[in-house]
Amino acid sequence: MMRKPICVLILAMVAVAALNVRLTVHAADPGSARELPAQPLTLVGAVAYGLEHNLGLQATGEEIQAADQGVRQAQADFLPKVDAGFSSTHLEDAPFARLNGLQFQTSHSDLNRWETLVTQPLFTGHALTAQYRSTKLQRDQATHHREETRLDLIRNIHRTFLQTLQAEKLLQVQRDTIYQLEAHRHNAQAYYAQGLTPQNDVLKADVALADARQKEQSAAKQVRVLRSQLNQLLGVDLAAQLELAEWDRLPDPGRPEPDLGELFSRAENQRPELLALDTAILQTEEGKRLAMSRLYPQAALFASYYQEGKNFLGTENDFTNAHNAAVGVKVGWNWFEGGKTYAAVKEWRYRRRALEDRRQDALRQIYVQIQDAREQLQVSRANLETARVSIQQAKENERITVIQYQQQVVVFSEVLDAQVFMTQVQVNYFQALYGYQLAWADLERAVGGTLRENEAGLVGAASRPATRPARGHPAKVGTLPRQ
Repeated sequence: MMRKPICVLILAMVAVAALNVRLTVHAADPGSARELPAQPLTLVGAVAYGLEHNLGLQATGEEIQAADQGVRQAQADFLPKVDAGFSSTHLEDAPFARLNGLQFQTSHSDLNRWETLVTQPLFTGHALTAQYRSTKLQRDQATHHREETRLDLIRNIHRTFLQTLQAEKLLQVQRDTIYQLEAHRHNAQAYYAQGLTPQNDVLKADVALADARQKEQSAAKQVRVLRSQLNQLLGVDLAAQLELAEWDRLPDPGRPEPDLGELFSRAENQRPELLALDTAILQTEEGKRLAMSRLYPQAALFASYYQEGKNFLGTENDFTNAHNAAVGVKVGWNWFEGGKTYAAVKEWRYRRRALEDRRQDALRQIYVQIQDAREQLQVSRANLETARVSIQQAKENERITVIQYQQQVVVFSEVLDAQVFMTQVQVNYFQALYGYQLAWADLERAVGGTLRENEAGLVGAASRPATRPARGHPAKVGTLPRQ
């Protein structure tokens, strides 16, 4: 009689558990409930959507907000500070004093004390100023880090978007190859059945088909991985199927390649990594100034008021005045601390030298990055022209070879070779086509901003040059990296 209610209860518990699991899964993937971007998704739209929804970029915005609060904390150190306190003391024996052999009580056994203290720093050896400037530079560092993250995100979306399109093209090439090889096998099987060709031709076709199907599986896997990577960069559900708009823009044949010296000059002025190192160098100066502040006297103005008595409010005191106030100046000056201050100053000097060396090394790395991307741009442009011509030649070669095989002029292996050539030149064409766009993405990241004025919308504010620290460039800079 009790089985039916128990079964209902168990089913209800299972349903609740399943609902909790479903809610947990949705909560674990923030992108699952997010509205997908408009489709078909263009490269410009992908970049814009990623800049708005990428979690890594959003985290850098929170870092800037945190650094801004650090600046506010440093500003507060210039203002007066008000401290208030209360203490309650119970003495086991009443305190007393002796005078000329007489003993008399000097205070109550129970005392309650209320106290207020106001402190205003007058001179700290420039410590507060150095700390305030250092926090502002720290905020600038967070801003440069956000810009670096933003440029990386733009470059990564750009590359992953194009690589996905390229992988889909290569997958289609493999599928077309399988289709052609199946047709060749059918012909070989028909000729073998008629006794015109040996069975070996059919076996060769089977081997070629098996190899083509393996390559198709690898190409399909690559497409799935790249689509997941693109979804992660955009901040959407990893399983979402986005329809990507084609982006196979050909290079302008009349447009010269950008000058290497000009590219490096632009990178030196706007790369956030260099700006961050410049800011860090300025921070070492503020750190040294903060360390040297201990060599100066410290002065502060203070004012205090207290109330002390036997009752809770401290208004009743039979032995002394129940309240009092004081105003004064406190001056302190450290004369000896075992060379600690001088060691701290030297520490910041060495840190500055290390950052200057690191900046020079960064300049060399940037120069190599720009040179590599520019060379790849030229190689891809040349390969694209070669591959375009090779496709026409490979198509004609395949057509003639198939006709010759049908006429029993050539052996079947030459048909397979012609198909291999056709597949390879198609792969080369798409690699050159998208390789050119990928090289542009790498070159723009190496420079730190867009180079295509007619495609400013592609990266939005990526072309906005970052500003250098207001105090000027602290390190030695040349037009080319120091060797």
